[in-house]
Amino acid sequence: MKLTFIAITTFFLTACMPFKSDDPNSLAFDIPPGSTLSLNKKLDIDSGNTHVVIQNAKVVREKDKNLYRVSCRFEMKAFGPRTIEPDTFNILRTEDGQEQASGPTILRYSTEIYLYSDHNADIIKLDCSTWGDRLDGSFPVSEIQKTLGDYFSFSFAQTPH
Repeated sequence: MKLTFIAITTFFLTACMPFKSDDPNSLAFDIPPGSTLSLNKKLDIDSGNTHVVIQNAKVVREKDKNLYRVSCRFEMKAFGPRTIEPDTFNILRTEDGQEQASGPTILRYSTEIYLYSDHNADIIKLDCSTWGDRLDGSFPVSEIQKTLGDYFSFSFAQTPH
């Protein structure tokens, strides 16, 4: 009886523990500390904007993006017009979240990737998001990679095992 209780308790304790994955296709994948995000080609920032939106591997206007598909906003402090040259950014941290977007059932799922570069000190973050209902849930990092196309690429630091 005592052994059964210990086995059941261990099962429930481990079932509640968050699990991690090394696979960017998994929702359990967290971008490891020391990873980088590289801007592979120039990005033009329009006059009066502090961001550029990428969806389906293309730059799109904010008003033209499909809210129900993953899109990413590359955000900075300074207003355009300007051109951001290719650079590599250190990933400082990531934050996953969700918030009510429209009505009681539509949520905005997001992953914010905070960035730093000596060359582009006013770059703040890459904010990727999509709308969905409570059953849709979040999205994996591989979906962010697909959304960014060849504009950006990740280099994930190796995690010790």
